[in-house]
Amino acid sequence: ADYFFKKGDTQQAILVVSNLAELNLEDAQLLRTLGYKLSSYKAYKEAIEVFRKVVAIREEEPQSYRDLGLALAEDKQYQEAVETLYKVVKNAWDERFGDVQLVTMNDINSLVSRHKGIDVSYIDKRLLKKEPVDVRVVLSWDTDSCDMDLWVTDPKGEKCYYQNTLTYLGGKISDDVTEGYGPEEFMLKKAPKGTYKIAVNYYGN
Repeated sequence: ADYFFKKGDTQQAILVVSNLAELNLEDAQLLRTLGYKLSSYKAYKEAIEVFRKVVAIREEEPQSYRDLGLALAEDKQYQEAVETLYKVVKNAWDERFGDVQLVTMNDINSLVSRHKGIDVSYIDKRLLKKEPVDVRVVLSWDTDSCDMDLWVTDPKGEKCYYQNTLTYLGGKISDDVTEGYGPEEFMLKKAPKGTYKIAVNYYGN
């Protein structure tokens, strides 16, 4: 599929990668992988249908709704995207899912600030705020009970990660997620010019 995509034949790439869905329709991890790949091909409508299947299979996991919400946003279905993402924020989840509600609320605030006309009357007003940042990096993964670590190194050479959660420049990282699917999030409000290195450390499962 990647071969065809690099050749510019997106339709053939989508056709090939969609065969994944026929291997095991109840495999949420496989379907997530398919959804992410379709999104990378900008086949958002196809990705949305895949993520809807994941929600049906794994409704107890907040990442299922976050993946669907982000795909809807990519397809410019902003109202449904925010409504779907807000399910992550308002519902109670297993504690192993870390800061997923906080990260998802940042997703919502970003969408609301960039796209006018989204109805947010049902959202707790205390959660709605404009907090623009120059750099935001979010890491999530498709394997449960897995520990991945986000590392972001700023132009001064300081690395922000789970053992250094607040940098001299003001970069901060969310709680370290050692189970579940993440996400982990780095944000820097005022980012000086320069090179930022983003890395992922696979710690283990």
